[in-house]
Amino acid sequence: MRRMVIWMTCIFLLAVLAPDSIHADQGLTVPSHAPGQGLRWARSAVTPFQTYALDQKPAFQTGAFRQASFGRREAPMPDFTINQDVHAKKLNFFSFLLPLVDEENERLLDLRTRLNYIYEHVRWEREIDHQDKVWLHDVIEEFRISETNVHTEEFWEIALKRVDALPDHLVLAQAANESAWGTSRFAREGNNLFGQWCFRQGCGLIPTNRPADATYEVARFDSISQSIGSYMHNLNTGRTYQELREIRSEARQKGQEPDANAMAAGLMSYSERGEDYITELRSMIRHNAVVIEEARTHLEEGASS
Repeated sequence: MRRMVIWMTCIFLLAVLAPDSIHADQGLTVPSHAPGQGLRWARSAVTPFQTYALDQKPAFQTGAFRQASFGRREAPMPDFTINQDVHAKKLNFFSFLLPLVDEENERLLDLRTRLNYIYEHVRWEREIDHQDKVWLHDVIEEFRISETNVHTEEFWEIALKRVDALPDHLVLAQAANESAWGTSRFAREGNNLFGQWCFRQGCGLIPTNRPADATYEVARFDSISQSIGSYMHNLNTGRTYQELREIRSEARQKGQEPDANAMAAGLMSYSERGEDYITELRSMIRHNAVVIEEARTHLEEGASS
């Protein structure tokens, strides 16, 4: 009898202390990493905060909700209008943006890790900690999850499709495309790299060629990181980009990393150009892949020196 009790205790401890163990039949993987037209709604006008997974605690422990301080430790965007050779200009552009894209992706992956941990509690019918309940409420608000009952499969299906990172090559290619490599008026004056709109008077910059009866503005952000966060929030929550999230989810279920080229297919509604826009984005992803990795190598070498 004593041996049986010890055996059951070991099983329980393994279940509690192994948050990264996700059942194969769910097709879920936990990422691991160190501690046209009204469809470009800017998050700055919608949610003034970001949710964080942790408060200096391991991913499998409960953590506190923290608000973001946008633009933290961020240098102003360099002047990319200065004449440079093409390679140097691309390298500088990607080198500036990569740490900011990585920061937001790491936040999303931390959220996803904690979501998976809580999901395991629900699957095993264990009580959800009070802090986790409060934290889930914040996630529901930030990611606009309509199903709020965390004990339903529908909630977890929606949540895990929305709370996830975006391929850095996709983000960087769109930033280069939409901002003319950081030289557009909206990038220079409004820190807006993705052409996102807002609809409150004075919320942004008025395009020169805006129709007389239109009211939208191109959103102005306090920092580039805020622009990146708003863009990712748009793709992760907007109904128009559900196909993009489905493509990413299918890759996760197969145990694969989401692919920038494949996910570009989900951006059909980002531009009135439709298929032509997708073709151009994929071309930019393909032709700039080497330069992006070169930028990452330079950053890593600089960090280690």
